[in-house]
Amino acid sequence: MRKKQKRDLYAPEEFDEIEEGPSRSQLKREMHELQKLGGDFAALGDKVIKETDLPPEVEEALLLIKKLTKHEARRRHMQYVGKLMRTFDTTRVREIVEAAQQGHAIKTAEFHQMEQLRDRLVDGDDDLLQSMFTAYPEDGQRLRQLVLGARREKLKGQPPKNSRALFKMLKKLPPMPEKDSPAS
Repeated sequence: MRKKQKRDLYAPEEFDEIEEGPSRSQLKREMHELQKLGGDFAALGDKVIKETDLPPEVEEALLLIKKLTKHEARRRHMQYVGKLMRTFDTTRVREIVEAAQQGHAIKTAEFHQMEQLRDRLVDGDDDLLQSMFTAYPEDGQRLRQLVLGARREKLKGQPPKNSRALFKMLKKLPPMPEKDSPAS
């Protein structure tokens, strides 16, 4: 009886026509990305989830995410959510999540702009204070009082009570006209 050699078992022409798909690593990256998308979408709230036309089992799974507190249960459930997210077109979900993230970025930028404006006023930018006084005549006097109080607090090393009140007032004021707007 003749012993089979490894050469006889290997036939490379068999593998020539096999179509290669994405690698396992790529599939895992896509799976994790869908899990993250599901988690980000669920974080937007129950109302957003219910208003979006999702398959019922996906909607139910997304609503359940907030109720799970145990780490392992949450991890397994997120895997399930990722599996469900592969069953339908997630374009609409992506758009909603991106819009929410962009809205957050805009609010953060506006917040930082207000902080810079307040800091410039407290640090002694009297030209800016005068332009704001003329731009907001009804609030000008209170604005000037808060700025002067914040400057005194800063000099004496006191808690920033007036500085906080100034920031709140700046948030409530409408944006200044472009020609009077300060350059940061």
